[in-house]
Amino acid sequence: MSGTPATPHVSYCQRRTNTDRALEALLICCLIALCGDGTTAAAPTTLPFDWSTVDSQPEQAAHILRQLRAWRKPDPARGKKYLRVVYFHPQDRQPLKGHIDRWHHIMADIRQFYRDEMRTLGYGDVTLALEQDQGKLKLHQVRGTANDDGSYSYRSGNRIYNEIVKVLAQKGIDAQRETLLIVCGLSRTEDKKVTIYSPYYGMGADHTKGICFVADSDWLTIAGLKPDPQGLVLQVKEHRGYEPFSLARFNTTYIGGTIHELGHGLSLPHNHATQGEAKRGTALMGAGNYTYRQEWRQEGKGSFLTHAHAIRLLVHPLFSGTAQQADQSPDLQLTSLRVSFDDNHIHVRGTLRAKIPAVAMIAYNDRENPGQQRYQVNNDYDATTWSSVVNSQQEFWIRVGDLQDGNHQLRLVCVHANGSAVTHRLHYTMTDGIPDFDRTQRDIANTTTP
Repeated sequence: MSGTPATPHVSYCQRRTNTDRALEALLICCLIALCGDGTTAAAPTTLPFDWSTVDSQPEQAAHILRQLRAWRKPDPARGKKYLRVVYFHPQDRQPLKGHIDRWHHIMADIRQFYRDEMRTLGYGDVTLALEQDQGKLKLHQVRGTANDDGSYSYRSGNRIYNEIVKVLAQKGIDAQRETLLIVCGLSRTEDKKVTIYSPYYGMGADHTKGICFVADSDWLTIAGLKPDPQGLVLQVKEHRGYEPFSLARFNTTYIGGTIHELGHGLSLPHNHATQGEAKRGTALMGAGNYTYRQEWRQEGKGSFLTHAHAIRLLVHPLFSGTAQQADQSPDLQLTSLRVSFDDNHIHVRGTLRAKIPAVAMIAYNDRENPGQQRYQVNNDYDATTWSSVVNSQQEFWIRVGDLQDGNHQLRLVCVHANGSAVTHRLHYTMTDGIPDFDRTQRDIANTTTP
């Protein structure tokens, strides 16, 4: 029988199945177009960094430690670096009495100070590496080429250093690649009268080398930092005439001076406690040389290590225990930088790129002092420090507080995992509590590399 063929019957279920298949095919095509065919991985979505997770100092410390652990590689073949402690004395004089034992205990206390401060700040059992010889501090003794007849004085640092370089070279030590603490037996003691004529400063330092000079004295001991029931008073002459010093004040000044100048030898500049930090005492690299261990005598809170300087020491080879890529330049570039003012804080935000990972950005906020010609050493004791972590997108955000009227230099120091530090300088003026960023913007234009 002829006629129009019957339309085949298609069930509802079959129609839905075919429609679903068509939609599925279309979806797959869209996904392939967006993400590739499966041979190329999809780009991960980067979420904005939550800066509230690193607001506090302990949170910053934890973040920095995670970064360092991810970067550091164990290398047993790489020699560990140590502080070289040198004892220098004139040709016609012996080292001062008990110098080996006294300096063993002085350096042990300095190590303990650093260890305690790093623990307090959340960085664990980290401290200064010292050379040991049969369980005692190793002192490299160097006899000078001149007598104690005025040939050596406060101004003799270069001469003394050059004499030490030659002696250490005979031991196979390249002094120009070492951090040296030079203890000078350049003082005279007549009963309770002490005359000091030693160089006393740090210089020429970075994370691979440094020099600092300090003075020895017969009265210099760790026991002398503690309460003195006898009330001994010394007459001490250094740069001026004789001045009365209690035994405790003398030891605080000159042992505190030792750890302060050592800080310079470890590349730490001066800084001042922020209002929040001042609850802990006096910043070591501020006037902390005059308050060291005062808490032992209940005369004050003593000295402390600021977080900014703990970060710098954390990555220094003498503290980190590794010289991994220490000689490599980080080749830092600031790719963006902007400043703003909000809620009584200056906000410095930016991005960077570097060949050595950056673990932190520190701002030294240094106010120009009356009569100051420029920003330089010994004019920077009032510089407060403010820190930021560097996140995985290589961003940082520093909030600078404790603002004052006047001209300021804002030194941005990028701290890298190998111990290196790179500085950029910005300037601004504060008037009636409001900052003027005109010069800052010019500095930024000369600083950034997009």
